[in-house]
Amino acid sequence: MYQRHRTLSIRDATIGPLDKPPPYNYKWGGLDAAKKRLGYLSAAPRVSTRPDAEAGGPRAHVLGVIRAFESLGWSVNRFIVGDRMPKGVAGGGSEKALSGSRVRTLAADLARLSLGGLNAFRARRELSGKVDWVYERYAVLQSLGWVFGRSGIPWILETSGLYSDEAKTERNSLVLTGVARRLEVFAYGRCDVLVCVSQPLKELVVRKTGVREDKILVVPNGVDAAFFDPTLHEPRRLFEGFTVGFVGSLLAWQGLDRLLHAVAALRAEGLPVHVAVVGDGPAREGWERLARELGILGEAVRFVGRAPLDEVPGYIAGFDAGFSGQQGMKIGAMYHSPLKLYEYLSMGKPIVATAYDDARTLVRDTDAGFLFEPGDTEDLQRALREAYSSREAFPEAGRRAREEVLRRHSWEARLRETIPKVEEILRRRDP
Repeated sequence: MYQRHRTLSIRDATIGPLDKPPPYNYKWGGLDAAKKRLGYLSAAPRVSTRPDAEAGGPRAHVLGVIRAFESLGWSVNRFIVGDRMPKGVAGGGSEKALSGSRVRTLAADLARLSLGGLNAFRARRELSGKVDWVYERYAVLQSLGWVFGRSGIPWILETSGLYSDEAKTERNSLVLTGVARRLEVFAYGRCDVLVCVSQPLKELVVRKTGVREDKILVVPNGVDAAFFDPTLHEPRRLFEGFTVGFVGSLLAWQGLDRLLHAVAALRAEGLPVHVAVVGDGPAREGWERLARELGILGEAVRFVGRAPLDEVPGYIAGFDAGFSGQQGMKIGAMYHSPLKLYEYLSMGKPIVATAYDDARTLVRDTDAGFLFEPGDTEDLQRALREAYSSREAFPEAGRRAREEVLRRHSWEARLRETIPKVEEILRRRDP
């Protein structure tokens, strides 16, 4: 259990140069890793690797996983539907348009349904004979990997949520909920290996879909540490004073309303805390209005809006600490593995975060963070006071945190652990 009144500490022991990772000598089906070929699949029309993609978190995730496979000697062939769509589909404003009208949402649902089957066969035709595995990021109302699984190619499916519920209740971006649930259950049941980003998500998936536990791997998110590298990016500071920053989609469960209330209270006490918000989403308008009502918009709080992925590390470099304030979701669970936590720490920034699994693990591993109880604004104020009083130690704490991220929480480190586990599940299925 995490310590409620935790202060940031700097370890006395000296950490030397990073150990060189052991040689990657994975084998499966008689092929060395250097000869392994992966098909990376993503059916979501809004998930793109293009610089103008609105969904910045998914873009960073997709690119991070692909680059990690390549760094381990795999060749990666991509079939990413969002990269093939007109720019307006994945670009700025697409999420708001999708959730702004029930008619538009239904039309989008029908489009996704029809595209799903068509793109599955397109992917099979393009990648036929070029892949040994396919690794897919799951998307609502569509999946691509089943056509590969049908022909004997292992299908590894990754999910970050129970999407049929989340898209309806959290994002208001789904009408055909029943159809989406049936397709989700089909995909989770049919794939060879299901990767869940957290233990709570695994438990929820098992309970609600009946998928066998022995085919599920829990693999938290990671970070492309070569990209989120503080030596490569100039800081973009929005305030001269102590700044707590946030990057990501502005959704209600991100808890920025509590941060705004906490900062307003601390500033009333004379503590000069500032907030920089980088991102966009349905909750932005309400949070800007709240900051204005609290009298802190502009003077102490600034909303940057959506930033291209290439600019995000610079904004993080301009923070003193990174904020991750997930709250309980409407569907009754918090199962996310926040990418932002890993990105903050990879950039050498301590975190102020709700005490869910990923944050507890990272604070334990790095000693570079301040945890607070979910839904408790007063406890958040306490965490912010402790962060402010410890700010002189942040540079050294951040350096050590990045070293720990490189050792254990990069995408490459994740795959080094995951691939042999996938092999074992496939071996049990087909000795």
